[in-house]
Amino acid sequence: MNIKKYNLLILILITGFILSCKATKTEVAENEFKPLQNSLLWKIESDEFQHPSYIFGTIHIIDSAEYFLPPGFQKAFDETENVVFEIDMKKMNDPATLMNLLPKIMMRGDTSLKDLLSKEDYSILQQNFKKSGIPLFLFEKVKPLFLTMFTEGDIAPGFIQSGKYKSYEMEIMDMAKEQNKSTGGLETIEYQVSVLDSIPYKEQAKMLMESINAGEEGKSQMKELVDQYKQQNINALHQSIKSDDISRYEKILLNNRNQNWIPVIKEYMSKKPTFFAVGAGHLGGKDGVINLLKKNGFKVTPVMD
Repeated sequence: MNIKKYNLLILILITGFILSCKATKTEVAENEFKPLQNSLLWKIESDEFQHPSYIFGTIHIIDSAEYFLPPGFQKAFDETENVVFEIDMKKMNDPATLMNLLPKIMMRGDTSLKDLLSKEDYSILQQNFKKSGIPLFLFEKVKPLFLTMFTEGDIAPGFIQSGKYKSYEMEIMDMAKEQNKSTGGLETIEYQVSVLDSIPYKEQAKMLMESINAGEEGKSQMKELVDQYKQQNINALHQSIKSDDISRYEKILLNNRNQNWIPVIKEYMSKKPTFFAVGAGHLGGKDGVINLLKKNGFKVTPVMD
């Protein structure tokens, strides 16, 4: 596996784990929150700043045939001078950063996947990785929840280079390079990786196997998620990641991070008009980024054309 493909695998492990978790049920509590309009792209305005900024919801990996940019995207992107992701994408192209990060995605001590799984489950996991063309021994000590991204048989090294899939983050980063825009991140890579430390390894392994064993049901759920994304239904996307297993960690995986991002977003906006690109699951909901921005005095409106 060459270094470019290895770097890509690490990037997907880090940025893709939340939206790749397959939901098992959807629940919307009545009167909990007034649903937002269907839009992936929102304008952020404040009396403090002369120019507006924008926030766009991504899905980290999508079939190339499903990839699209909503109306108004290009105009909004062209109006901004800075592009900010969840994490600074420039650092993901730095081999030194990746090498320093590698120990942080590994389980502590001598724990390995074999310690967390029965012989039967470990054999199933091996076969799943074999179908993907990924040698499992490279990931024996990786925190299990990071590996859910590779539980689909057609996700393999070089899958983006093959043209079958696209990464919104990578596409937007390429656009930023073409326009010589500065880039940044809302949180550090190290923090994003550390989020998983609050979920016990045994439970992560259980989630990993459930993702594999979902089979056709899992593919159906992923298709539903992509359909929701194409409909720009950020309310449904927010709910779709609240599965039985993940819901108890929603505060850590989503809510705390959303709250932490608000002052960072304000800081970026104070310097220059900025285009923010974050996972679409962060936008909707009572504790989502859009509602939090409104609570902090920003005017946030959907971009429809």
